Amino acid sequence: MKDLLKILLGFLPWILFGIMAGPPLTRLEAALAVALAATLALGFNQLRKGFFLTWGSLLFFLVSFILVAFLKNLWVVEHMDLLVRATLAAIAWASIIAGRPFALQYARESVPEAYWRTPEFIHTGYFISMVWGIIFLIALGASLFRPYLDQLAGWLYQLLATGSMFLGIIFTQWYVHRVRKARQA
Repeated sequence: MKDLLKILLGFLPWILFGIMAGPPLTRLEAALAVALAATLALGFNQLRKGFFLTWGSLLFFLVSFILVAFLKNLWVVEHMDLLVRATLAAIAWASIIAGRPFALQYARESVPEAYWRTPEFIHTGYFISMVWGIIFLIALGASLFRPYLDQLAGWLYQLLATGSMFLGIIFTQWYVHRVRKARQA
C-alpha cells in the first residue's frame, strides 16, 4: 500500500491537471498553476534527490504555465493533450536512457538499501519504467489519433489515454507484489 501511495503522489500533479484542465483558458491556467504548486509542494524532497519524474513535471508545468498564462500561446493550448502525453513518455524513456529509471528512484524510497544493488531490484526498476514508457507511448498514440478515435468511439480515446495511467499504477502494484512474493518463496 505504501508503494501505491508513492506512485500516486508522484503522478498527483498530472492527475490534478487532468481533472482540472479544460476550457475556458482561465481554467487551463488554473490547472497549470495547481499542478505546478502540487509538484513543488509534494515533490520537494524528490527535487532535491534529482527524481526524473518530479523534475520533468516541474519543467513541464512551469514552461506550460508561462506559455499559456503570460504569453497566451494558443498553439500550446490547442496541443496540450499531445504535449502532456509526449512529456510523460519522454520522462520515462529519458530516465531509462540516462540509467536512472524513474520507477527505481521511487522504489528506493521504500526498499532497504541492502537490496538497491541486487540484479533483481535493478531489473525490476528498469522493467517497470519500460512498461510505463510503453503505456505513455500508447497514450501519446491515442492523442495523435484523437480526432479519428473521437469520431469512431470517444470511449476508446478515454480508455487509451486516461485509463493508461491507472493501468500503470495497477500493473506496478501487481508486479512489485509478484516480485516480493517470489523472493519470499
